[in-house]
Amino acid sequence: MNRWLVVGTDTDAGKSTFCTLFLAAHATSWSYWKPVESGDSDSEKISRLVPDANVFPRHFHAPAALAPVLAARLAGKQLPTIDEVIQAVPKSHLPLLIESFGSPLSPWDEKTLQIEFLQHLSAHLILCVNSTVGAVGRCLQTLNVLQNMNLAASIVVIIGEHDPFAEEQIKHHSRLPVFSLQYPTDWSATGVQESVILQKRTLEEIATNISEMIPVGQVADDPSDRLGQLDRDIVWHPYTPLVVDEPPLLVRAAKNEYLYLADGRRIIDAISSWWTTFHGHCQPELMETLRRTTHKIDHVMFAGLTHEPAIAAADRLLKTTKWNGGRVFFSDNGSTAVEVAMKMAYQYWHMQDQAQRTTFITFENSYHGDTFGAMSISRDPVFFGRFEPFFFDVKQIPVDPAALEEFLATHHEHCAGLILEPLVQGAGGMKMHSPETLKQIAELANKYGVLFIADEVMTGGRTGKMWAHQNCEVVPDFICSGKIITGGVLPMAVTLVNSRVCEQFCIADRTKTFFHGHSYTANPLGCALIAKNLEIMVRGEWLRDSKRIEAKWLASVPRLAALPHVHDVRVCGTIIALDLQFPGGYLASIGPQIRRKCLADGVWIRPLGNVVYAMPPLCTSDSSLEQIATAMERSIKEININ
Repeated sequence: MNRWLVVGTDTDAGKSTFCTLFLAAHATSWSYWKPVESGDSDSEKISRLVPDANVFPRHFHAPAALAPVLAARLAGKQLPTIDEVIQAVPKSHLPLLIESFGSPLSPWDEKTLQIEFLQHLSAHLILCVNSTVGAVGRCLQTLNVLQNMNLAASIVVIIGEHDPFAEEQIKHHSRLPVFSLQYPTDWSATGVQESVILQKRTLEEIATNISEMIPVGQVADDPSDRLGQLDRDIVWHPYTPLVVDEPPLLVRAAKNEYLYLADGRRIIDAISSWWTTFHGHCQPELMETLRRTTHKIDHVMFAGLTHEPAIAAADRLLKTTKWNGGRVFFSDNGSTAVEVAMKMAYQYWHMQDQAQRTTFITFENSYHGDTFGAMSISRDPVFFGRFEPFFFDVKQIPVDPAALEEFLATHHEHCAGLILEPLVQGAGGMKMHSPETLKQIAELANKYGVLFIADEVMTGGRTGKMWAHQNCEVVPDFICSGKIITGGVLPMAVTLVNSRVCEQFCIADRTKTFFHGHSYTANPLGCALIAKNLEIMVRGEWLRDSKRIEAKWLASVPRLAALPHVHDVRVCGTIIALDLQFPGGYLASIGPQIRRKCLADGVWIRPLGNVVYAMPPLCTSDSSLEQIATAMERSIKEININ
């Protein structure tokens, strides 16, 4: 799938001229498509001027010679969405030249700019610029816009009177191949052919330059492709054997609930990229915040220095709690957020001459991360069994208030803290417990004077509340958060600390300092995203989407529960989980089979062995939710138990 998208610095930059001349020179080896047209048709013009060209029918046309969005409005038509156009890309055995309209920042429709089309279409970019006065500035400005949006042109073509100075300057500042083409003197089939003959060498150089570049769409499934092979040779993927039958899918772009693969497929990210993407991929306000912040600051150390993004993030975070006071400790992922809470909890007791409090209480099916402290309190035999000699003292009990009280009544004076994933235990199999159970557990921790750590790394924002523990009257001593905290854009985590714990550390004795941190603590870019993400959440729209998704899952429960092999179906907020009656736990062979079948239906999930679940971004449309439910249903129906 070799696609080349022709874009211009603006309207009348020469895109159609380039396409006409290039196709006239290579009519038998290239095809052409202009999906959206208004006014006189460039597709019809090229078909007339280059009779041998393989021109695909346009996808949309409005008669007025205006911006397509305005022309469509005047004609009473509805412009196709970017996704609709991408799905309509012709299947051509020849390399495909796709012509855009206007500039990358031209409106696509009432709410979207064309640059989103550029981002999501797997294609190399050819940038055309008119050679009139200002060509250098217009070209470099457009290239800068593309670069800021993680796009890059492959070549630049200057259309019009030959301007060696412009060609030299653009080449120098862009470091791209730059070519110049002149307009035909006569816009007829004969005139175009004469122009091609005069510029044959340049057109051949352009074709040679293009042919030497790797076709973007051929990098995903071909075992001999360079990127795929390089990945297999040098990259170590998480939770993945080094010897695999199925190489990872190469993702070119992500938007809303979709992942765009390099082989041209669009799939639904039904698990929010490991539970991180909250509002949706590339949420505009978050991406603009990131862009704006990078223009002011990159990173500064956070010991002895501070910055506005961190202060704003901490302020907004503490306002989400019912505490009076408190502090925020920044880290980089869920595991370290949990490590911070455990270290603080132990030091809290140690500074009160209760160093015997070395036991942490955790619960069956819990998972808190992959660092050694987090592994100690998770105790999963499949993931962590071989590391048992390095773990510290932990008491693991069922998620049952009676069992907890039985243990605390005898051993509470040796317990530093209790840690729980409120309402939903994620990687342990999406096990769920009631708000009443959570409330009773928290009350017992308070009754016996044990610090309560709420591990909200996965549950934050996913259960219909900002924090899952807010589904009942629970006030933790620590709240650990990560994943969605930046909306899923950058790796950041936080440990929120209640004021009663902080007070113990408010002393002048430097030997009692909490000695913990890392080089990128409170990275300003991540902090700015935290603040903006929480600002978006305060507006409340996310709650409507959370309830909408939950309603869809609840409506799907009867049909899923009736399937063969399904033992249990449960829903909490935006999460739906199904237990399948197959042995093997996390290593159950049924998991990869379900994943493959769902992928064939355009849905990306990653079952936890014999537990199939979905946790999509909040922006996921109703049709995509139905596609997820249908894919899970079909995959379970088609299970091959042999």
